[in-house]
Amino acid sequence: MSRLPAGPRNALFTTVRYLRDPFGSLLDAARRYGDPFTWPTFLGKMVVTGDPGGIKTLLSADPEIYEALGADLLAPVLGENNLILLSGERHRAMRKLQNPQFHGERLHAYGRLITGITEEHAGRWPPERPFPIQQTMQAISLDVILQAVLGLSEPATRAAFAEAVRSLVAALKPSFMFIRTLRRPMFGLGAWARFQRLRATTLALFGKELAARRARAEPREDILSLMLAGRKEDGSAFDDQELFEQMISLIGAGHETTASALTWALYHVHRDPSVKAALLEELQSLAVPLDPEAVTKLPYLNAVCSEVLRLDPVAPIVGRRLRQGLTLQGYDLHPGVSVGIGIINVHRRADLYPEPELFRPERFLTREYGAFEYLPFGGGSRRCLGAAFALYEMKLVLATVLRLHRLRLVTDVPVRAALRNTTVGPAATIEMARA
Repeated sequence: MSRLPAGPRNALFTTVRYLRDPFGSLLDAARRYGDPFTWPTFLGKMVVTGDPGGIKTLLSADPEIYEALGADLLAPVLGENNLILLSGERHRAMRKLQNPQFHGERLHAYGRLITGITEEHAGRWPPERPFPIQQTMQAISLDVILQAVLGLSEPATRAAFAEAVRSLVAALKPSFMFIRTLRRPMFGLGAWARFQRLRATTLALFGKELAARRARAEPREDILSLMLAGRKEDGSAFDDQELFEQMISLIGAGHETTASALTWALYHVHRDPSVKAALLEELQSLAVPLDPEAVTKLPYLNAVCSEVLRLDPVAPIVGRRLRQGLTLQGYDLHPGVSVGIGIINVHRRADLYPEPELFRPERFLTREYGAFEYLPFGGGSRRCLGAAFALYEMKLVLATVLRLHRLRLVTDVPVRAALRNTTVGPAATIEMARA
């Protein structure tokens, strides 16, 4: 059949609903229209599936039949060299260049760095008043990226970069990202104008760092230095603009998503006394100081992290545009149609995850889930490049915090998910205090 599956009709209504309630909008669509369903967006119609069989079809297909979704729309905002907007050979070459820094020995080399940064930031929590936990998690994850990925060891330089990146990420709004008509100067007063000013400031700061490294020409092993020394397919070096857009992609996506996941983790752990007790008991078995490699092998800590990423994935949906036709669950889809994997949809399937709305880490101790059933980092050729790094960091930060501090939630109320720039995080400020 050539028709598209049923789904909502109004792109504006659907977009507004997604901006307000990303999880609920996708789950409601599947309940109402079935799987797959057609999701109208400002990028065109997207056929979405949260069925493991449908997901297998999408992820097992030749990657060449897809192109990055929204590249033309988002390139003026995120940069045409941004990894998430690249397709084909350019995408493969960039991943090949960056991939070694997030795996193997390089990953293990970051262990002590992550625990040290965590101890430093958590040590600043006031003893007698509440504090917003996500703010600390963002500071930790940003500091980790600035030191591990950019190799910024000088405190003053790192502080300047941190302020610039925080301001730039905060200025990135879904409104002008997805609606071209909102990208207007507005006499320098609008959100788009502010974003452009901050982008120019950050690029200038980045350019100074690149110039200093080229002048020193000393061998370094951080990813920025590797890319400075790296070459493109044609043998030419990367220019400042290309390097900037790649680094901003890694920093912007990496620190925001990891901070959200860590915030959710502390929130869920401290809402369930049995989970907290089991996790603390496991952590107390470790020697002091913490051995990063021993931490990463803890089964219950791994289950807690896995359940956090199942229940509250930072990307509830991932999409691609078809270059060639594809048959998905009986629907013949033509080139130009977009396809999406509803990560929140498959993660909330009761047949896979009984009582899917509940936080139950134990489910990951009794069953292993396949690549088409559990996708917190996406899948296929576009699976998150920093997935191993993010999970490694998540485990080490949680272990360090919970070993050193006894915390409590200031208000134990349900917190829903909301869109934060291009990813999803807690909608409300989650405050904690020392117990």
